[in-house]
Amino acid sequence: MGNIEDIKDILRGALASLGGFGGRMIARLILMITAGHLYGAVPLGLLGQVAAITEILAAVAVLGLKRSLLDLMSEDEKEGRDPDQTLIAALAVSLGLAALMSVSLALVWPILFPDLQMPLLLYGAIPGIVFAEVAGAAIRFRRVIRWEVIARCVMEPWSFLIAAVLLYFAGAGEVGLLSAYAVSVMAAAAGIVLGLNHVFTLKNLFFAGTSWQRLVAVPRRSMAVGITDVGTMMFRRLDILVLSLVVGHGATGVYYMAQQIVTVPHKIHQLFEPMLSPVLAKLHHAAEKTAIATKLASICRWVFTLQLALTVPLLIFGAEILSLFGPEFAVGAAVLTFLLLAELIDGSFALTETPLVYARPTVPPKLVLVALAVEVAAIYSFATMWGAPGAALGFLVAMVFLATMRLFNLKRQLAINVLSFGYIRPLVLAGTIGACLVAIKSSGSVSGSWGIGAAIILAITLNILLVRFLGLTPLDKQLFRQLRSG
Repeated sequence: MGNIEDIKDILRGALASLGGFGGRMIARLILMITAGHLYGAVPLGLLGQVAAITEILAAVAVLGLKRSLLDLMSEDEKEGRDPDQTLIAALAVSLGLAALMSVSLALVWPILFPDLQMPLLLYGAIPGIVFAEVAGAAIRFRRVIRWEVIARCVMEPWSFLIAAVLLYFAGAGEVGLLSAYAVSVMAAAAGIVLGLNHVFTLKNLFFAGTSWQRLVAVPRRSMAVGITDVGTMMFRRLDILVLSLVVGHGATGVYYMAQQIVTVPHKIHQLFEPMLSPVLAKLHHAAEKTAIATKLASICRWVFTLQLALTVPLLIFGAEILSLFGPEFAVGAAVLTFLLLAELIDGSFALTETPLVYARPTVPPKLVLVALAVEVAAIYSFATMWGAPGAALGFLVAMVFLATMRLFNLKRQLAINVLSFGYIRPLVLAGTIGACLVAIKSSGSVSGSWGIGAAIILAITLNILLVRFLGLTPLDKQLFRQLRSG
């Protein structure tokens, strides 16, 4: 019964995240169209660089607590200790580091951007990100997801959009997008505050207190996970930083716009992560390796299937989609193609890192550090030759390398294999639909933004329906029958 309850919690979290995902996607689409036409490629490239630096520094301050806090609080609960005291220690340590990172950003700003004044609102961006990550993890520990959905899928994207438009018409210039980004981060943090109060109550947390032992234990126990998460964050941000050194703000802006489109399929695996992490942490402490393997294999295949359904039509209509954001972005079709393939590989197998984090915490940091070296070398080499498409190709090479190493170590360290023949059917179905879309596009029967949008939605819907009736494995069918009967 516990197995079914775990799956129900994972799917409940995914469905709750999916509900907010639609609102986030709409807000992000409107934001990118608005920013592309109002601000142009150069300010977008600048935003991409600043956001990358800010989020890397924030990842350093989070110390891996987005995942390790779940493990620490599960251990407290198992040993009869108060998890609230560990949460207080985690917030104190991470926010202290966040303040230090904000000061560091201010100190290096004149070197990185000598012609641009750092917006005051950016001082609150790193603490806002850190609080949302750590407190959000604590809320997920209680298997509650709706507050994070509200914060990240409603408050964050819509505040970004509203602030970007208001600041543009207020004459904020190229720093308008940077300030709007900071506003969105702090809006998300405010939503997490509401959730933290609802799940734990701020009064109880205030009086829970903590100890010096926990203040020391939290960073010590989280260090390996922290290195992994910082490496992963750098892995997903270094491409735009390296590219900006080679080609400048304009081409970087085109690359950043393509990245925003790619976030749509990339979010698929993140729908499952909020509830999968606490479930795997609990199973790890119960030493239920078979249950971990079964759940992980099923969810990786589901992620691959769903992400493939989105990726295929976006690949085929890439140039047309980019042109919606402004004529200067239409040249990024090759960039979008490589990034979509990279995210398909990463998203399908990103969740395989979580059991390694809990069971073999020293392995993921080594994988990420090696992959970072591969990424920097590949992106710099290819970007020097081919500009933005070269950077995207380098990113794809690095993603394939990292996914391969994760799968290899999952099999070697934990004897878990998530690959199976169950991937073939959704691949064949998506390929068939893709061939039909190419034929329709070549015939010229689909034109205009509305026609292309309808074709993409129809293709995604048809793909999911075909998978539902033709692509499910026997294990999937058995699981869904158990869910319905439970």
